[in-house]
Amino acid sequence: MADFSIIKKLFHITESNGFSNDEIQTVKNIFGKLPGILVDYYAELGKVQNLNHTQDLLIIPERLQYYKHTDYLIFYSENQKACVWGIHKDDLLKDNPPVYMTYDEKQWYLETESLTDFFTAMAFLQAGFGLEFPKNTFYELEKHELKFISENFKNKGYSFKKWLEGICFYGNYDDDVIVLQATNQLFYAANTKEHFVELDSVLSSLGTEL
Repeated sequence: MADFSIIKKLFHITESNGFSNDEIQTVKNIFGKLPGILVDYYAELGKVQNLNHTQDLLIIPERLQYYKHTDYLIFYSENQKACVWGIHKDDLLKDNPPVYMTYDEKQWYLETESLTDFFTAMAFLQAGFGLEFPKNTFYELEKHELKFISENFKNKGYSFKKWLEGICFYGNYDDDVIVLQATNQLFYAANTKEHFVELDSVLSSLGTEL
């Protein structure tokens, strides 16, 4: 079973909440072999709503057939389908394949090196909206303020290469996140009030509200 401990700590998930083997089997019947990490994610975390459906959308097994593409298994969608993410058909035999994104389902770009990288990065992005205490305000930062973030908060170590001109994540606790997108736009959230107040006391004075 894949290790989703970073995601579980972020969202305070203590029990599996996923799709049944039968529900996942219907997908295998359509697409053939599925990567082990994808199967594990659907089985363990697939039905956690605030993780998978707050902002962007994990495509549930029964709907995957409607996203059918000749060369890619599309499994995640931006909330208005501005872009989708998929796994190349040649990579479906790999346990932890790379993930690609596309705006038009014609030209595809490498987003993350692996599925685990993608699911973890997406969890951090969803967390910015879906944790118990989200800021719900976007700030635009100057260069010296970006430097302050990198010097005072730990880089979470996961990122998107392409979506929104690249997104990276910071935070000093397992259950908080600072989302930095398009190089200088920031928002944040935490899953405990104490950690949110700590973030907010420092970050709310930075940048310009958008």
